[in-house]
Amino acid sequence: MTRAHRADTVVDALLDSALHTPDRLAFRVIERGDEEYALSCADTVLLTHEAVAGLAEHAVHAGDRIVLVLPTSRDFLSVYLGCLYAGVVPVVVAEPMDGRTTHYAANLRRTAERAGAGHVVAAPELASVLAPLLPVPVLTPDALRVDSAPRPKPPCAEADAPAHLQATSGSTGAPKLAVVRHSNIAANVRAISGAIHGNADDSLVSWLPLFHDMGLIGISYALHARIPMVLSDPVNFLRDPMSWLRWISRYRGTLSPAPSSAFHICARVARRRPPAGLDLSSWRVALCGAEPVHESTMRDFQTEFGRFGLAPTTLRPVYGLAEATLAVTISDVTRPYAVDRVDAEAVTARGRAEPRAAGDGRTAGEGPAAGEGPAAGVPRTASMMCVGRVVPGHALRVVDPAGAPLADRTIGEIEVSGPSVVDGYLPDSDGASLKRPDGHLRTGDLGYLVDGELYVTGRHKDLVIISGRNYLPDQLESFVEGLTGSPRTSAVVAVGILDPALGTEQLHLLLDERLAEGRDRQEVAGLVKDGLAEVFGIGGVVLHWTARRELPRTTSGKIQRHLCRELIEERRRNGRRGRHVEDQELFEKIVGHIGEFIEEDVPYLTPESHFATSIEGMSSLKMVELLLYLEDCFGLEFDESVVGKLGTMRDLVDYIRDLQDARQQPA
Repeated sequence: MTRAHRADTVVDALLDSALHTPDRLAFRVIERGDEEYALSCADTVLLTHEAVAGLAEHAVHAGDRIVLVLPTSRDFLSVYLGCLYAGVVPVVVAEPMDGRTTHYAANLRRTAERAGAGHVVAAPELASVLAPLLPVPVLTPDALRVDSAPRPKPPCAEADAPAHLQATSGSTGAPKLAVVRHSNIAANVRAISGAIHGNADDSLVSWLPLFHDMGLIGISYALHARIPMVLSDPVNFLRDPMSWLRWISRYRGTLSPAPSSAFHICARVARRRPPAGLDLSSWRVALCGAEPVHESTMRDFQTEFGRFGLAPTTLRPVYGLAEATLAVTISDVTRPYAVDRVDAEAVTARGRAEPRAAGDGRTAGEGPAAGEGPAAGVPRTASMMCVGRVVPGHALRVVDPAGAPLADRTIGEIEVSGPSVVDGYLPDSDGASLKRPDGHLRTGDLGYLVDGELYVTGRHKDLVIISGRNYLPDQLESFVEGLTGSPRTSAVVAVGILDPALGTEQLHLLLDERLAEGRDRQEVAGLVKDGLAEVFGIGGVVLHWTARRELPRTTSGKIQRHLCRELIEERRRNGRRGRHVEDQELFEKIVGHIGEFIEEDVPYLTPESHFATSIEGMSSLKMVELLLYLEDCFGLEFDESVVGKLGTMRDLVDYIRDLQDARQQPA
């Protein structure tokens, strides 16, 4: 930190700054609509005192819990910091963004019940809508603003007391509420400062949502470090992504974190509409985390903005999670980001990240060059992004299922311990289900170590296991995105779903419909299936074309794989996957003809059933005979290589439908 005084809480740090440097800029708040307000340390304390008095006036006392539904604003700072001062425990949640207020209110009610919250604070226009839908009082920031209040008592915040409740991302299940104490926050921001070589000349720029730990802890970092913070409403970034970089340029920001997708978006925008007048030479550290970090994203961002003074050491892939307050590892700020190129087959088959020489086979995600087949894009080399060493004062290990530490380059579960690790979730906050007996947090994330530096490979729950082989969803998704030439990230979601007939999982891919823009969807599907079969040996892949808005995401934009799985299973149950009624009728006709051929009913067949293995008693020769029989039934002529192209029964439906459509086209 930048001062000798080491505050135990955020409130202590704020009060100390107001005492010694009352006129120093604490926050430059850019509210929705780009209105800017400069707050000194003294201004910020005044806003805090107003909220403390307002909370007391409404009988909200130390230890009570409260839900905050506020935009990034002076009001948010007033209420949030007022809660911390008064010992009230807030949980910050996202505002409704789609207009579905009733549905939102139901979710908010559940959050309030889980938190044991007695009040909700919302902006006036939202408060009037929520009040009749919630069982607890809904207050507004104006109601909590007491201008002529007497000077409050000393702060109730204590180091070991809860500071706030942080909702986990919900990417693998329903969000949980982690109990984050003041001591956790102080330890984590000090560790971050040590890892990034924080100094008194730093300034922080952030537009990140404050319901996300990466955004909320930014406020604490700035106050503990005694540095100014440019704090913008995220809606401003969404409306104009380049505004983020203009703020850094205008206010000489040195620190500015963001998720990988933000860097990707800015690089794309810059390619379409090249910016002018930026000066990013002050930007010293850009922590990139909250979601998987792709080498292509880092490379593209550096390419686009290096000419504006962005140093090659600025981009810093990191790893963290709410259960560790925020940061767990941060890559070395004195060197460019590092990438480990490993044998993709060894990762899949043996759980080992064995290094490969540069140029030894294409990297996953590149795809074949124009005119080449899928095999030409074989990702014999997988790129793993280094997310650095564990932050100072903490310990990290990679272990097997029994908890035994693994050797370097062996993939296992990541575990971390230290003062930033929270005690647990509500209502059970003793950490029994969260930590091992020795205090190590079981993150559920997979990765490996090389000389003390961490490489994250994915979530244990997300592994796709087919016939005993473990496939990393991120590796499969990157390959398909590269194969199809996708300019977008999160255009593909890979999910494994058990096929009872096969006794193992089957790979399902949710594909963004825009992957086939300007191209024949069936051709793209064939490219994907052929590529996965040739490169990874995965057959029977089921594709689900989906509008981007239908891909389930958390409030922070992460893909929710468990909901993707539910979406696929619901479509299977309901027979809905964008099919027309005639396709369902065609499927039923095919099933009927198969039953005639083998002389028994096949009620177990579904559109997702693997064509070559799900039909009981079928040999390879018998399969050829079946296809000849189906040719006669439909009056069609199949391609000789059709057997190798058919993964599922759905593929057969599509194949026959395409032949029927082609036959009806005029010559």
